[in-house]
Amino acid sequence: MAFSLNLNAKISYDFGARMEADYSFYDDDQNIFPDKEWDVRRFRFGLFTKFNEKFSAYFQSDISNFERKRKGATQAVWLRYRPNKRNEFFAGKMEMPFSLESVSNSKYHFFMERSISSALTERFGTGINYIHYGKDWNIRFGLFGDDHYELGSSSFYGKAMTTRFGKKIKIAGNKFYFGASFQYRKPNTSIRIRTRPESNAFNYKLLDTGTLFFINSIEKYGLEALWKKGLWTMQAEYIQNKFTRDFVQPDLKYDGGYFIISKIFNGQRRFSFRKGEWASTKVKKHRTWEVSARYSYLDLTDENLNAGYEENISLGINYYISNKNRLMFNYIQAKTTPNSFGINQTLNILQARFQLEF
Repeated sequence: MAFSLNLNAKISYDFGARMEADYSFYDDDQNIFPDKEWDVRRFRFGLFTKFNEKFSAYFQSDISNFERKRKGATQAVWLRYRPNKRNEFFAGKMEMPFSLESVSNSKYHFFMERSISSALTERFGTGINYIHYGKDWNIRFGLFGDDHYELGSSSFYGKAMTTRFGKKIKIAGNKFYFGASFQYRKPNTSIRIRTRPESNAFNYKLLDTGTLFFINSIEKYGLEALWKKGLWTMQAEYIQNKFTRDFVQPDLKYDGGYFIISKIFNGQRRFSFRKGEWASTKVKKHRTWEVSARYSYLDLTDENLNAGYEENISLGINYYISNKNRLMFNYIQAKTTPNSFGINQTLNILQARFQLEF
């Protein structure tokens, strides 16, 4: 018996790479952070392969300065089947469909780092994912296992069911996008929540729960909203985690969120309302820049286990050299009341990034 598969292959390749170099200055009232530090935040190489109109694949690896150890790690590797423009099926390692900030590529973000509330999400998982695109809405559903990404994630995440829904609404020239996410996870008995203060150059976390044991299940809820008109954008999210524990251990509940307002000059920020994620910015060479402000918080206080509370206020200026390359400048004031050690701490950060894509 013979078996053959004809893909009608017209194979094409697209190779890309991205590097981000950061430099940060710290002013810490507890003298934990250094005066200054630098970091190769990302150094990624990706290969997109298109076999025909239905089948394609992607591989991406990252070599970055994580905890002062340069190493290579597979960030994403997946196979996609697209029967038509409205439906896509993925298998492999990829972003899980939860949170606008999480599924949108970091190279399109307003600030150098995601908000501290992103500590309540896990970005990558290995599994399957289905996406349906309507005319002005989308829905994603995925089943995932452990994430073995070696640049900061954990192998304790276990199995998860994740879904995300988004809808575009247009009112009097104003474009709105509203979305909701849900995840149910069965971890491998333990998990940990911790985050840097929206600066990656120095590896210290103001908030850290430590390892949480005897976790039976986790329920994650997310709400997101975006408003866009002309040069202006507002974006906000709220995320909540509920932990159910075994052996008479008390349950836990943590939450976080952020709000961003931004204006771009001599350019156009492009958001795919159909997909529910940010796309490349349309710029005028050497003339496009934007200013942004963000408030974010992460609440790891619970009557059964208090790991601290943090609020951040951030200001950002981005200067676009081209649609792929930009200079980023951020000021961040991070306040904990208290941090995970029970200390009220104020940290001021000035940081810059050169983002290069080719």
